[in-house]
Amino acid sequence: MTQFLTAILRTVVPSLWGGFIAWLILLVPQLLPLQAYLLGLSEPVTAVVTAVFTSVVIAAWYALWRWLQPRIPVWLVQAVLGSAKTPVYSLTPAAGAIDDGPKHSAAAPVVNNITIHAAEDPQATAEQVANRLNQLSP
Repeated sequence: MTQFLTAILRTVVPSLWGGFIAWLILLVPQLLPLQAYLLGLSEPVTAVVTAVFTSVVIAAWYALWRWLQPRIPVWLVQAVLGSAKTPVYSLTPAAGAIDDGPKHSAAAPVVNNITIHAAEDPQATAEQVANRLNQLSP
């Protein structure tokens, strides 16, 4: 199984289980008054509450089974997480990926072809640095 398919399975399968568990929780008779209250709220509020509740159940389901994974048989891990293998992600870009290089640089800033090194005087204020630049520039 490819790493991509493993990653997809380990996302989709726990989400389906978590959604199913959330639905089962809502069927508990003791929660019917809460369900009636939520349905009496506006539709957007009900949708948000339902989405948050389902997300929390999915996250709890996944966390529980990730914790149990080393302690249970492989077949059970496959049933609840989709795969017994965890995906491994490469630190190098995929073939054909565009690499624009770093977006930020840790190098000293360059102004008018003059490199400013803070190490020369770490206590220098912006005004002092500007004065030095003016002295150095033609």
